[in-house]
Amino acid sequence: MVEFNYDSEVDILTVDRESRRPEDYQESIPVGDYVVDVDEDGRFLGLEVLNASQNLPFTVEELESIESVELEVKDRSGAETVSVDMRYSGNKGKFSLGYESVKA
Repeated sequence: MVEFNYDSEVDILTVDRESRRPEDYQESIPVGDYVVDVDEDGRFLGLEVLNASQNLPFTVEELESIESVELEVKDRSGAETVSVDMRYSGNKGKFSLGYESVKA
C-alpha cells in the first residue's frame, strides 16, 4: 500500500511507502524538482514532486482526483528507478524517476 497527497496550493505531490516511519528517514536526495527520501541503508522511503503539474504529464485537476497509487522500486547497477502508477478519475497514468543509489 502507498500513501499519497497532492497539495494544489503549493503544487506538490507526495508519495510514501505505507510502512514509512519518521524515525526511518536518513537523507533526502534532490533530483531537479524531485526529492527522494531514503533510510540509513539507502532504501527508498518516499518521493516529493515539486511543481508537479509542470513536471508530470498530469493537470492539476487530474492530480487532485488521484484515487490510488502503486510504487515499484528497482535497483540497477548503482542506480535506483522508481515507477509510480496512478489511477485518477477512472484513468491510469505513470511516471518514473531514476537516481543514483546511496546504498552502503
